[in-house]
Order: sequence, then C-alpha cells, then structure tokens
Amino acid sequence: MAVNTKALLSDSVVDLMNQAVIVSGQTYNKIDNYATVRQDDMASSIAFTVFSRMSPATTALTDGTEASSTTMTDTKVTLTMAEYGAVITSTSLANIATAGKADLASAELVGINMGETQESLGLAALEAGTNTIAADTAGTLDNLDLREAYTALSSDGIAKFEDGRYVAFVNPAQVSDIKSDYIPIAQNTNLAAATQGVVGSLEGFTIVESSLVTAGSCVCFGRNALGKAIAQAPGLVIKEGSDNLGRTVNVGFYGVFAYGIIDANASRKITGC
Repeated sequence: MAVNTKALLSDSVVDLMNQAVIVSGQTYNKIDNYATVRQDDMASSIAFTVFSRMSPATTALTDGTEASSTTMTDTKVTLTMAEYGAVITSTSLANIATAGKADLASAELVGINMGETQESLGLAALEAGTNTIAADTAGTLDNLDLREAYTALSSDGIAKFEDGRYVAFVNPAQVSDIKSDYIPIAQNTNLAAATQGVVGSLEGFTIVESSLVTAGSCVCFGRNALGKAIAQAPGLVIKEGSDNLGRTVNVGFYGVFAYGIIDANASRKITGC
C-alpha cells in the first residue's frame, strides 16, 4: 500500500520541523544582526530615507537675534523586491527507509539554506561597495588593514553598533591570519555571540567569521550601511507533491525581500588580503 508522507506528519513532528527551521535560520544568518530592516508587506519596493547631518553650530548666538535655520536635506535609497526560495522533495520511500527522519532532515536543510541565502545576499551587497582599501601585504589580513578601515569610517562620522565597535565580516582564512599573527585580538567568551560567528574584537571591530565572505576580502561597516527590505518574510513552506498517490512532499522556504547599501560612506571593503 502506498503511504502518503504528508499524512504521516503528526502535529508534533511538524512543530519540530518548524523549530528546526527557526534555529537554523538564526544560526546561519549572521548578517541580519547588523542590517537596518524595514518591512512593508506586499510592497514592490521599499525606500530608505537617509538624512544629511547638520554642520556643528560653532558660532555663538547673538542675544535678541534668531538662530539661523538649516533646510533639512535627504536622499532616498529604494530597494526593489525579489522572490527567493528553495525546495526539497521528499518521498514516502525515503521517509520509511529513514524511520521518518527524511522529512526532519529536509526541514533542517531548508532552514540552513534559508539562513545562508540571506547572509550570502547581504554580504554580496556589502562586497559590491566601491569604497575599497588594498591590504598592506598581498594575501594577508593584518591589524593595520583593520586600523585603516576604522580610521576611514570614524573620520566620516559613521555611527558604531551598540557594543561601541564597527563590524568586520571575515573569511575563516583571514581570521586565521589575525589569530595567529596578532596577539592583541580579544577572544570572545560570550556563548551567545560565539554561536553567531563572533570570534573577538580587534582594532575597534567586532570580528565575525563567515565562510560566505569571498576569500581574500573583508567587509568592514558601521550602522546603516546595509539595509534589508522585506515584503514577505522568509518562512517554511510544506506542500504536497504532484504524485497521484501522494508519495511526495515538498519542503522549502519562500520570501520576498532585498538587501542593499543604504549609506555607502558607512562601508569599506579590504581587498587582496
């Protein structure tokens, strides 16, 4: 007798599958911790408004005279929505052969993919930035490269994150450079941060390790550098397949969103490291 995989999924198993996706999504999407997020359900595009800062008021006011007024200026950065998703088709036979683990594995794999897809898109937006710094030594990331990036961001008055630092996303190979050659890196001991890829701090940066960063490069940025616009938040989708005996089930994720640079001055890319 043919077995309908979907019918075998009890409420408790479906709940476990959802939990797997939630855990994986959080674990494998580190970039959203540092993105400015705006959500406008069902929108085709979402605009971020960037206001120009005022000049310091260094001239003393004159008694009895009104202060000069400054006209507020702003620019808009519009991100156009796009659909993203991935799916795994599980079969009844595979699920029976694995004692029901095939569907759970499908959900876990989809959850990981959902997180990594978003992180890849966010990093790609940052890596496309035009503000670049060439590494002092070709093929090696060192603390002086990070110091130069910090100076550039700080000189432009870019706001830091809540921990008082900027963020640098680094490929594991480049993390190895600064770990082995430069003792001043402060190793991270916070478990919650460590599970998000934070390995420590160096030269005013929180160092976040990600294998999705292009090898030989490092992206350094402050607040409001990266924007994420959401028209439909990515989420788990479970659909029965087209098999006429109900032997297949599709487990996937679907979302409508976009990443983009909001303030180009708030990002620097170290190249050739």
